[in-house]
Amino acid sequence: MNPKHLRLVALVASIGFTACGDSSEILLGELSEAEAEDLAGVVLAATFASTASVPQPALATNGPQAVPFAFASEIDGPVDCALGGSVNVAASFEVTGDTDSDAGSIEYSMTQIHDACIVSSENDVMFTLWGNPSMNAAFTVENDGQGLVEWAGSIQGIVDWETDGREGSCSVAIEFTGRTATGASAAAELLGTVCGFNINHSASIG
Repeated sequence: MNPKHLRLVALVASIGFTACGDSSEILLGELSEAEAEDLAGVVLAATFASTASVPQPALATNGPQAVPFAFASEIDGPVDCALGGSVNVAASFEVTGDTDSDAGSIEYSMTQIHDACIVSSENDVMFTLWGNPSMNAAFTVENDGQGLVEWAGSIQGIVDWETDGREGSCSVAIEFTGRTATGASAAAELLGTVCGFNINHSASIG
């Protein structure tokens, strides 16, 4: 497993989430169901982007590493959001792998406090996010060494949002899974509740 495989989350972070299917436009509070799905997507995207920005330690500094290998590390500090603002991230991660097969996995546990973090959904809905007080995420990214990358996890918490001249606060409790492979499109599933709406939809990626 070489350094590029330790940046599996960076691959996921670069992926856009596009909800498939129709969503009701009935308003609940200040967001429609479609907007709540967009909010779920940007919260997930911000989570992966935060993780991709974590500097990964070098696998080998003095010759080849043992096979298999494992190590753990932590980060605590701000990470810039691509469109403005930042996310204060306190995260720990555990890496396991096999240098012969290039297979491996990264297990993450993190707390995020958004600080005017600006994220745009695939439907071009712009959200600015603040922690209220935080979002908690736990997920695992696995690489089989043959080009298949799979991820699964959950995000829970409360986030303050602003979009299109409106603002509010929403609870988020979602589980997600996804996969991508070399030369193929990726897919993701999101299930849970956001802003009081039940979210259960597929996402087309890439």
